[in-house]
Amino acid sequence: MAKTKSPAVVRRKSINALPNFLPFIVTFTHVLLSPYTKVEESFTLHAAHDVLAYGFGRDTLSGWDHITFPGAVPRSFLPPIILGLLSYPFSALAVALGIVKTKIGVQILVRLTLASIFSHAFNHLAKTLRTRYGSCVRIWFTLLSLTSFHIPYYAGRTLPNFMALPGVFWSISLILRSKSSSSPETVTIKRSRTAIVLLTALVTIVRLELALFLLPIALSLVVSGRISVRQAVTWGMLGGFGSLAISSPIDLTLWRPTIPHPSLPTFTSPAQLLWPELSALHFNLVQGQADNWGVMSWHYYFTNSLPKLLMGSAPLIVAGAGIWALGLAGVSIERKSERVGEGYGEIMKIFGGALVALIGGMSAVGHKEWRFIIYSTPIFNILAAFTASSLWSFPYSKLRPLVRLGLVGLAAINVAVTGVMTFLSMNNYPGGEVWTVLESLPLAQKREVTIHFPSYPLQTGSTLFTFLHQQLNTTSHLGPFSPFPEQRQPYWIYSKSEDEIMSTPQGIWASGVDYVVTEDWEAFLGSDATESARGSWEQVGEVKGLDGVGRGGRFGLEVRRGSKLAVLGRKEKSG
Repeated sequence: MAKTKSPAVVRRKSINALPNFLPFIVTFTHVLLSPYTKVEESFTLHAAHDVLAYGFGRDTLSGWDHITFPGAVPRSFLPPIILGLLSYPFSALAVALGIVKTKIGVQILVRLTLASIFSHAFNHLAKTLRTRYGSCVRIWFTLLSLTSFHIPYYAGRTLPNFMALPGVFWSISLILRSKSSSSPETVTIKRSRTAIVLLTALVTIVRLELALFLLPIALSLVVSGRISVRQAVTWGMLGGFGSLAISSPIDLTLWRPTIPHPSLPTFTSPAQLLWPELSALHFNLVQGQADNWGVMSWHYYFTNSLPKLLMGSAPLIVAGAGIWALGLAGVSIERKSERVGEGYGEIMKIFGGALVALIGGMSAVGHKEWRFIIYSTPIFNILAAFTASSLWSFPYSKLRPLVRLGLVGLAAINVAVTGVMTFLSMNNYPGGEVWTVLESLPLAQKREVTIHFPSYPLQTGSTLFTFLHQQLNTTSHLGPFSPFPEQRQPYWIYSKSEDEIMSTPQGIWASGVDYVVTEDWEAFLGSDATESARGSWEQVGEVKGLDGVGRGGRFGLEVRRGSKLAVLGRKEKSG
C-alpha cells in the first residue's frame, strides 16, 4: 500500500515549487507589456520570421529578409533557426485555435519562447544554489535577479547576447553541480564537459567576447584539479569545431546569395561566411568599425553599467566582499558570516578570474555597451544572495528586524526602479505602433498601396511581424500547419529601400509611394519644405512616444510624450 504524504510535506513541496514559476511570470510580463523590439534585435527576429514563413526550401531563399537587408555584419543563422523551430509548434497551435489573430501575436510567441528558454535555465541554476547552499540563498538569488530591470526585461529579446545568456546560466549551474561531493566522479566529469562544450559553442557561434568568460573558468577547473589540461582542450575543440561543423554549411548557404552587397562592402569572400562571428570581430575590432557607434571611457562599465545592472545587489556584493576579506585576513567572525565568506570564496575561486577578464578585457575596447558584460550578472547576484542570506539570520536578535527591513527595502527599491524603467521603455517603441495607424486608414483598406519606412521606424519597432498586409512569396511555410494567421487583404507593399532616391520628399514622391512613415515630417510639410513637397503630402496619422522625464506633475515627476512619427499620404490619392 502506497504511503500517503502528510499535508505538511505536500505544503512544503508546493511552497518550494512556487519559485519555479517566478522567472516565467516575470519575463512573460515584460514581453507582454513591451511587445515591440529595437533594431539590434532585428536580425535574429527576422530570421526566425523567415524560418516560419518560408521553411528551408532552396526555391524560397530569395524571400528571406537578409538577402536585401543584411545588416552591418553577418551573424550565424543557427540560433534564430533553433528559435524558429522551437516557436513553430506553439505558433501553429495558437493560430489553429484562433488565439493568435495577427502576425504581431506570432512575434510575441517567438519572444515568449526565448523567455521560456531563459526561465528554464534560470531555474536550473536556482535549484543548484538551493542544493549547494540552501533555500535562503536560492530565494535571494531569485528575488535580486528578477526584481532588477535588465535581465528580466531583455530575457525575451532577440539580442545575440540574450540568445547566449540561457546557455551561460546553464553552464554556471553545471559547474557548481560538478563540485558536489555527493556526485560520482563520472557525473562530475560529464557536467564539466557539458559546461565547457556549451560555452565554447556559444563563443564560436553567438558571441566571441564570451571567450573572456570561458577561458578563466576552464583554467580555474584545471588548477583546482577538477579536470585535466587535456580534457579542457579536447572539450573546447569539440565545442568549437563541432559547432562550426554544424553552423558553417548553414551560414554559407544562407549568406552566399547576399554578397556582394552595398551594406557589407568589406565582406566579399565566401570564406568570411564560414565563421560569421570571427568575421564580425575582425570588422568591429581590427578594422575599428565599432568605434563609429561611440567610444566610452575605460571606467564606463564600473561607473555606469554595473550599477545599473546590479541595482540592489551592489551594496550586498560590497558587504559580502568585506566579510570575505576579513576571513582571508584571519579576523574572527561569527559563524554565519564565516559561511558567507566560504561561499564567496568558492564562487570567486571558480568565477573570479572570469569576472576580471570579461569586464577588464571589454573595458579595453573603445565602444562599450552594458550588454557586453551581461554574462557577469548571475555571478554577482549569487554573491549578493550569500550576503542577503547571512543578514536575514543576523546573529543579534535585537537588530535582526531592522536588518531584515533593510533587505526588504532593497528588494522594494529594485521593484520600484524596475517599474519606472519598464513604464518608460514601454513608451519607447514608436515604430512598433505604426501598424495601428495604418490599419485605421480608410483608403488603404480598399486597394493595394505602397508604404515607405525609412530608418527610424525600423529602428524603433517596425518589423516583418508588424507588416500585417505583406504578401509572402510562398505558401510553403515551415511544417504542415501555418504558423501565421491568414494574410490580411488587400496586400500592401512595404518599402524599406535605402536607395538614394528615397532620401528626399521629392524622390519618395517620384518613386510612386502612397504613404511614408517618417520622423522628419517637417521636411515634407514644414516651413523649410519645398513648395512642391508641401503641396504633395498631408499628414493622415501620428504616433506618440516618450519625449523625456522632468519635474512636474502630481508626484513631482512628469513623463512627457510627444509626436515621434507621422504617417503622410499623397494628397492626390487620399480623397
